[in-house]
Amino acid sequence: MIASAPPTLPALQPALPIAIQSLVAGMLVALALLSILAYRPLRDGLLSRAGVFGLLAAAAWISFSDIASSLLPASLLPLVHPTSLLLAGICLVVWERVTAELLAASPGAQGLARSRRLLALATLGIASVAVLPWNPIHTSAERLLSLLAPLLALLTLAAGWRAHREGSGSAPGLVAAALALLACCAALGAQSAGWISRAASVTILQFALLVLVLALGGAMLNRMRDLRMATERAQAAQLVTAAHQAQELESLVAQRNAELSERLRDLSDTRRSAELANQSLQRALEQVEQAASTDRLTGAWNRRRFEEAVLPEIALANRRREHLALLMFDLDHFKRVNDTFGHGAGDTVLAATAQTVREHLRASDSLVRWGGEEFLVMAPATRLEGALGLAEKLRASMAAIEFPGVGSVTMSLGVSEYALGEQLEAWIERTDQALYRAKAEGRNRVAVAAQPEGPAVEPQTRRFLFEVIWEESFASGIALIDAQHKRLFSLASALMSTLAADRPLPEVSLRLETLLAHTAQHFHDEEALLREAQYPSLAEHAQTHATLLNQAWQLQAEVTAGRLDFGRLVSFLAMDLVKGHILTEDRAYFSHLVTALSPERIPPAGA
Repeated sequence: MIASAPPTLPALQPALPIAIQSLVAGMLVALALLSILAYRPLRDGLLSRAGVFGLLAAAAWISFSDIASSLLPASLLPLVHPTSLLLAGICLVVWERVTAELLAASPGAQGLARSRRLLALATLGIASVAVLPWNPIHTSAERLLSLLAPLLALLTLAAGWRAHREGSGSAPGLVAAALALLACCAALGAQSAGWISRAASVTILQFALLVLVLALGGAMLNRMRDLRMATERAQAAQLVTAAHQAQELESLVAQRNAELSERLRDLSDTRRSAELANQSLQRALEQVEQAASTDRLTGAWNRRRFEEAVLPEIALANRRREHLALLMFDLDHFKRVNDTFGHGAGDTVLAATAQTVREHLRASDSLVRWGGEEFLVMAPATRLEGALGLAEKLRASMAAIEFPGVGSVTMSLGVSEYALGEQLEAWIERTDQALYRAKAEGRNRVAVAAQPEGPAVEPQTRRFLFEVIWEESFASGIALIDAQHKRLFSLASALMSTLAADRPLPEVSLRLETLLAHTAQHFHDEEALLREAQYPSLAEHAQTHATLLNQAWQLQAEVTAGRLDFGRLVSFLAMDLVKGHILTEDRAYFSHLVTALSPERIPPAGA
């Protein structure tokens, strides 16, 4: 007698409509696309494997559910079931790899990693055998699959639970996905044993796969978030490293610049001109950076900028007998402001003082921060009477201001007019004595400096024999060229005034080096414009530039070595650079440059 088949459970409702079954396949594909698209920016192998798992799971679901039978012809339907088994086996292998990487940071989960890997490989092998068309092998393989697949799901569940207890952020989603996979295995096993109908199995699988998609998708999103945070931390670390490398590179560049300057004289003329431009400009910019011409707090000139401007004014006053006035003032009891209200309040008072003073100055007047709360005002073409009027305006305006939280802060002023032939240091000292007297007489007042004792001192002839003054008739119409020419005039005039005033050689050397740096930059920019305008005499003009730079370099070397030839240096500045080149040879290209370059191609003065 043939044994009767084991009793089966009552049949469930038929499987859900094809559209709803297709929804599960679509969500699996969406999970795959999410992981694959995230892989490209994040470059995480786990995401690519999760994408493969989603696609394989979607294919396995399509082959097992009613979707395949509704789409494929009847002749292919016998292949659907073996294909679904093979796809399921491959899915389980990929599943094991995905979950292994999600649990890689959990020591507890790692204890089950080897068993899970062996089970996954065994499942794949058995699924491959189940494809064979021999019924006894097919049946045995399918039954083994119904045992191994749930065991793999249980091991994954145990590993996920261990990771959850260790605080893994991906563990909760992985546990939910493992439970869903276990439900899928149970449904398939129950159908294979004949306990439930295929329709019930499809329905259970569908809902279990929905849970699996949502849980695994959550785990993938958590993974993406962790990767993004790790990437941001890595980028921040790279920025810090790059900053350190930049500092090291700056030090290396400074060292290499010093080495290159020693070898510069051995290069060819063309190479020497280019290197001279770079090296001279580098050294000059370093000097300018160390002694910036403008005080950052008040916007006033500093001492160096004042000396650069006042020496040509003194030379002009000596030559043309023009008036030149100087005001020196400082704030009364300013230390008390700092000590009582703090340096922040003191800085506010200084900045407001500078702003108040500027409101009463002409465009030709200059405000200088001499030190601390002490300032100078240089007023060209101003008699002593006019300087006294200006000083009184400044004193009254300052006394009328009420600073929030501080109150009124007054100023004391010393005023003087330049005496012909007077040295700059003596003039400043005379003005300072007047300021000292204003403070001694009670503060918040103006005192006039005494005139120099003895007969008027006639200025030395060489103080005004050599002078270069910019005039608007020298302009070319090209803003960049005119601004650079004007700057070269100013630097050359300041240098010659320094020579005439018998200033120390280091100061002469620094001013000459600054002039050379600006000259080299001007030659570079000028040649670039002439090249763009296709100036026919560019080669000859560039050769003149190289010759002038060579001469300047030799003069700089002599000054640095302490061998100042006053006549050669003045002749180079006045005759070779200014009159011979800027006012003669440069004028030859003015009309060509304006005609050849359209307005939009002409660079502005600050380019």
